Amino acid sequence: MDPQQRMLLEVSWEALEHAGIPPDSLAGTRTGVMMGVYFNEYQSMLAASPENVDAYSGTGNAHSITVGRISYLLGLRGPAVAVDTACSSSLVAVHLACQSLRLRETDLALAGASASPFGPRLKSQFRHGGCCRRRAGAPPSTPRPTDSCAVRAPAWWC
Repeated sequence: MDPQQRMLLEVSWEALEHAGIPPDSLAGTRTGVMMGVYFNEYQSMLAASPENVDAYSGTGNAHSITVGRISYLLGLRGPAVAVDTACSSSLVAVHLACQSLRLRETDLALAGASASPFGPRLKSQFRHGGCCRRRAGAPPSTPRPTDSCAVRAPAWWC
């Protein structure tokens, strides 16, 4: 199984627990799963060693299966959508979840993303393209809580 699938399964469960929702209580509900998933590097790594490929390699690495697996294991009856829009995948997943809630397609939605480049090949490609370098004098891109954060965002974000 692609580690991205495992991570999304774990954090989906944890998100429900942190929200005070027993995951088992959602079986049969109109709960949607919208997740951004990109990078297929794990599958490429498996394919490079045919002895690692088995009957589950296809489903364990398909992005569409990632959201379907979350829905299946929790018994959810809402839409399950895998999103691949590169760097904006998480934002698009959240947008789709909000839209689904507004249109009353779902009563609850899980939204998130996973992007885990594993091997040096992909990291090297980004680095050589200038994608992962911070410009000289640029501040770190990691968001930091500030005093004004509570005004601009809900408390859980800060």
